[in-house]
Amino acid sequence: MLSSLINLESAFTKFFREKTGFPNFKSRKNIVQSFSVPQHYEVDFVNNSIKLPKIKHPIKARLHRKFEGKLKTATISVTSTGKFHISILVDDGKKLPNTQTFDDETTLGIDVGITHFATLSDGKKIENPNYLKNSIDRMTVLQKRLSKKQKGSANRNKARLKVAKLHERIRNQRTDFLHKTTSKLISENQAIAVETLNVNGMLKNHHLAQAISDVSWSEFFRQLEYKAEWYGKILLKIGQFEPSTKICNVCGHYKREMTLADRKWECLECDAMHDRDINAAINIKKFALQNQNLLNI
Repeated sequence: MLSSLINLESAFTKFFREKTGFPNFKSRKNIVQSFSVPQHYEVDFVNNSIKLPKIKHPIKARLHRKFEGKLKTATISVTSTGKFHISILVDDGKKLPNTQTFDDETTLGIDVGITHFATLSDGKKIENPNYLKNSIDRMTVLQKRLSKKQKGSANRNKARLKVAKLHERIRNQRTDFLHKTTSKLISENQAIAVETLNVNGMLKNHHLAQAISDVSWSEFFRQLEYKAEWYGKILLKIGQFEPSTKICNVCGHYKREMTLADRKWECLECDAMHDRDINAAINIKKFALQNQNLLNI
């Protein structure tokens, strides 16, 4: 009951402050169904089980990580494929590390994209895995089969489950890729500079919406932010209207005319040849450091 009231207060706060939409009752048709247990539950690492209140016998579980500390809220959820998960909030009493110092040499600029998932200021490019794109043909077949099944029938439920499993597989692949990528970037650099993007606004472009959803920029930035805080690193952000693509990172010349098809361009002032994405990543790093008064451009 307490957790429900807290969630309700949070929903109304977001509605009035962030204009995210009026709160609605949770529907049984939601992709993920969940409830929270704030107290009176036990975790047994020896027998790999969890004892929840009002349930007579302990529940067998795959406990992938052993933890120590004060148990807080436990959230039990079930996915559309029928898998149950429990997420436990633990207060281990540890303090976050102090923020580490950084400079031009230990800072990395990142320019995200669709052709390449990310381009780094050191010239490296991270390929876009295209998990949804690679599975879209199979997804189309399964959804067509689902649409032809009679509503309420057992065969329709079987077809729905196959679609849900494919969605879950794509989601798990994408999550695994994002965690491995963000952990590597955070561990290898003292500071990371990124560009603030209006992802919700970009999703309104129906020609690019599917590709933008597949790369999950919002989740990528979210993971960078909290992992940087965990390890005492710095995440620097620049405004979304900074002309990082059109400015020469060598002399600062501004190229006014440029289309999305222009992947490489030559500076008219210093004759430097630029890869569009690498140039943007370098400028993102420079702008971020300039905002921090660490680099004079």
